[in-house]
Amino acid sequence: MDTVASTPHAPAIPASSRCGLARLALWLSILAFIPPLGIAAVVLGHIAENRIESSGGALNGKAQARAALWIAYLQLAIFSIAGVVLWNLLSESAQGFRRDATVQRVFREYDQTQPLDAEGAREAEEAARSLMYQFIAIQDEKRRSSEDGFYACDVRLLITTGLKGATDAENNALAARVAESPYLYAISRCTPSDTESRSAGYVLAATPRSPRMPPGSAVYCADQGGVLLQVRGGTSVDCLKNGQAIR
Repeated sequence: MDTVASTPHAPAIPASSRCGLARLALWLSILAFIPPLGIAAVVLGHIAENRIESSGGALNGKAQARAALWIAYLQLAIFSIAGVVLWNLLSESAQGFRRDATVQRVFREYDQTQPLDAEGAREAEEAARSLMYQFIAIQDEKRRSSEDGFYACDVRLLITTGLKGATDAENNALAARVAESPYLYAISRCTPSDTESRSAGYVLAATPRSPRMPPGSAVYCADQGGVLLQVRGGTSVDCLKNGQAIR
């Protein structure tokens, strides 16, 4: 007796599960402007499309998968373009903000209240020493070139006078260095020219500003003799009494 071989049948796929990935991708694509959800929508959309195409018609929902991909790609593109435009606008605004004269002045004033680190303090000391040598040279040149042998008794006068042959730009640069320096420059005990009772002379000092310069920073001083002295810590008076000559 012939027997008929039974052919197993594939289990039916519930309709609710046939397009589950496609439907989920479509829901996520609506929120594709949130990058993680947009990427998830694209990935699930491609997976759903591949599964539907390889199912041989057993699964449906290809239209949903395609719609999810279109919506997700479109929103991600718009989000990317908007991000680039916004970034450029913010960059231009930030540059304009930093170029503003008032803002720059605020930044400079803020910087001038912040303590310097060890390397910054060392560089500031070197710059102050260089300025002191320049001031001494200006004083000597001014006395030699003046008919009455005058010394300058004001640092601002030293800056505007400058060295012989200095241009306005060089004098302006000197003024900027003095203004930005964490040192205070001053002239005291000044006799501009010889008098009956006193010889011409001056005391020039550079003292560190607090809190910009750390404790124990160098103090510089000099008089009409032209020798630059230095002492660490203390005041300009200590520098004059106990300072060591810088060679």
